[in-house]
Amino acid sequence: MPKNPTSLSRPGAAAAPVRAARVERYGGAAVGTGAPGGARGDAYRRAVEDRLGASASAQELSRKAQFVDYESMRAMFEAWNTRMWRGAGTLHAALPHPALHTPVWPVGGHGLDMGGGYYGARKGCEPLHVQADPLDGTVLAANHTGSAVRGATVAAQLYDLGGRPIGEPSRHTADLPAGAVTAAFAVPFARALPATHLLRLRLTGADGRLLSVNDYWRYRTPTDMRSLNGLPYVRLSVAVRPAGDGAVTAAVANTGGAPAAMVRLALAASPGGPALPAPADDNCLWLLPGESRDVTLLRWPAAGGGAGEMPTVVAQAYNSLPAEG
Repeated sequence: MPKNPTSLSRPGAAAAPVRAARVERYGGAAVGTGAPGGARGDAYRRAVEDRLGASASAQELSRKAQFVDYESMRAMFEAWNTRMWRGAGTLHAALPHPALHTPVWPVGGHGLDMGGGYYGARKGCEPLHVQADPLDGTVLAANHTGSAVRGATVAAQLYDLGGRPIGEPSRHTADLPAGAVTAAFAVPFARALPATHLLRLRLTGADGRLLSVNDYWRYRTPTDMRSLNGLPYVRLSVAVRPAGDGAVTAAVANTGGAPAAMVRLALAASPGGPALPAPADDNCLWLLPGESRDVTLLRWPAAGGGAGEMPTVVAQAYNSLPAEG
């Protein structure tokens, strides 16, 4: 499972762009195999370009690759969830943090940057998690904790690429036993649905608290995903506040009129400065028009400059310019 380093498309961004020749040299694994040296040597790049078109630079390839990295890593762990304690084998990720750059298998980059692969794996491994089967649309809720969750609600809503709801939401309330997976309902990819659309799943507790949210960009064929290249550019806003224990919380909002795809947040030492490695409790988000989300990032000592000084948080979507707060 190749992985590509992140880039915030601005000077000084973490994980300098990798030359296409280097990507081709190391990207010889067919997506999903992890075996270097594929038959044609560029299966990974083809997987990205089949979905989002050819890239004019390694930086553009890196930006597009986050979709494939997120989707594929999430899918591996969600597949394990469907067979929780029922004959599921071990998932082994080689080179989870390589000292030297390679886009083959790492979850984190050699510069401590964390992109689509890391956050896709993190999403699939949530203690309380809601997911959909890519084949038949069956929606499941996984409880990896040691305590049952009573009266949880699973909800699903489809959206078109303009951010408009398609049809009515589906809901199901159930108890989630500890260490088990519970089926809720199915959201099949009906023939009448757009070739590319967004499926949003939400898992909430009996008290209304959000336990898990999971977004899927569903498409009939990989090339249908190229419609994301036609999304209007949107504006993001970022407001930062301290979160204690060396962390900061960023409220990132989509102030545009279209969905913001694959929103990624990172820390910077100063406005316009280089991005710094900082793990977040969620990332690679989809934000509907007018929607906001709170994301907490661990603040490394080098990120703040001085005691009590607030670092800069940079947010960028696939269809937006960077925004700082």
